[in-house]
Amino acid sequence: MKVKELNKEEIIKQYEISGDIMLRATLEGDYKKNNKEGKKLTEIFKQFEVNKELAMSCLSELMNSNNLVIKTKGAAYCLALNLMVDVAENLLAEISNDPKNGIFGFNAKMVLKVWHENGKIEIYQKKNK
Repeated sequence: MKVKELNKEEIIKQYEISGDIMLRATLEGDYKKNNKEGKKLTEIFKQFEVNKELAMSCLSELMNSNNLVIKTKGAAYCLALNLMVDVAENLLAEISNDPKNGIFGFNAKMVLKVWHENGKIEIYQKKNK
């Protein structure tokens, strides 16, 4: 399913909406709601894969969000796209090292662990053709 391409403002707005839902869903243990919103963000990531300029513009803003889900997703997407790697690594380390971040700190720690072990982050399963 091809999703319509979004502009920067639409992407930031969608991240804010999905990030808030995912934050609450995670704390409430509602994995279905969390996964549903995650799929929306994966579609945006696919747009970033083909438009690195848009990705840079959006991701630098997303990593400055007050929402830990948005910050972590933004940093993970940077690593997956090999953009702003130092900034992303530092942000993930900062999130993971703060004990008050709980499960969100653990998520950031796991992203860094996979990045360091595999040298890459895969946001979605690519289909074999």
